Amino acid sequence: MAFHVPFNQRASAHQQTGPIYIGFEVPQPPRKKFNWWGFNGMWMSAASLLTAGFFSPVTLLISFIGLRRPGKKMATVGTLISLAGIALASTIVLSGIAHHNRVQHERHVRHYNRTVKKQIVETNNLLTLASEEIIEDRDNQNGELPNDIDANMIVIKHIDPWGESLRFDLEVDHGVIRSAGPDKKFDTKDDVKVTIEGKTTDRKTLLTMDE
Repeated sequence: MAFHVPFNQRASAHQQTGPIYIGFEVPQPPRKKFNWWGFNGMWMSAASLLTAGFFSPVTLLISFIGLRRPGKKMATVGTLISLAGIALASTIVLSGIAHHNRVQHERHVRHYNRTVKKQIVETNNLLTLASEEIIEDRDNQNGELPNDIDANMIVIKHIDPWGESLRFDLEVDHGVIRSAGPDKKFDTKDDVKVTIEGKTTDRKTLLTMDE
């Protein structure tokens, strides 16, 4: 049905920019839904920092859900705060693990040093016993040390705390009985040794390998 606009209203009608609706209500624009997931993710992520970030993985999940809904600003903020909380929690955990490993290592080193100290004492006693046997042989030969073969046949029966036999080395004017030490390798800095003075002129071998 045609609609007649009075003359006195025509000027104002032409000035209207939008459409004129007659006989029914003007439709309202759709109302945006509030992003509760994003809101909850934001404030919960901030609160999770009070737990040193250990609750942040949960708030990160909530914020991720909020990112899938309209109104992503709060969800984005919550995501960033949650990631920061996770980084904080990870740092605390890694620092705790590193501290634990350091304490365990220091404890192991102290235990090892105590054990080695006792083993060195035992080795010195063993070297004293072996040196007494070499000295007895030397004294029976007018102060002349036995040659390498005979001397090693005497000391080889002595086993140090690390499971290795002692060794005798004949030097220019003395002999040396040594243990390989904790590393079980001769001629290294951890060798345990004792020096025996005596003449080093060559002597005939008195002992045989069959004895």
